[in-house]
Amino acid sequence: MMTDDPTSLAADLDRLADRVRQLDSEGDVVDLILGGALLSLDQSADVAECSDEKIRKACELSAGTKRPLAVRFAGRWLIGKARLLDDLEQGKIDRRRGPHVRQRAEERARKYEGWARPQELLKSPARAAPDGSEAPSNAAQLGVLS
Repeated sequence: MMTDDPTSLAADLDRLADRVRQLDSEGDVVDLILGGALLSLDQSADVAECSDEKIRKACELSAGTKRPLAVRFAGRWLIGKARLLDDLEQGKIDRRRGPHVRQRAEERARKYEGWARPQELLKSPARAAPDGSEAPSNAAQLGVLS
């Protein structure tokens, strides 16, 4: 809902700019996950400033709808951050609603943007080359002997 209030207009403009940036940067599902588009139940509860039980119930209630809040994978709920923020703004999680509720949740969600980073490659100890000398340090990682 658009208003003439400068503060509300600025918040709407910021929200729209964030959405445009998301559309520009979206790749495949892995990119979305690495970018923080999915949150755990505990993280979502922290973002929404409520109990994880309340978020779990919201996930279960929305599961059979056309717009589920989350997906259940390996027995765990993975909540869509954008949908959580939308539902908070619309008052679907609890009685709090409005752009100020969404803005506060967005600020809290920033700390989880990099939580799902890929693990580093495992490093194996340096191996001896067939001639008895030590192989170069990067050769062990690559499985190559000099």
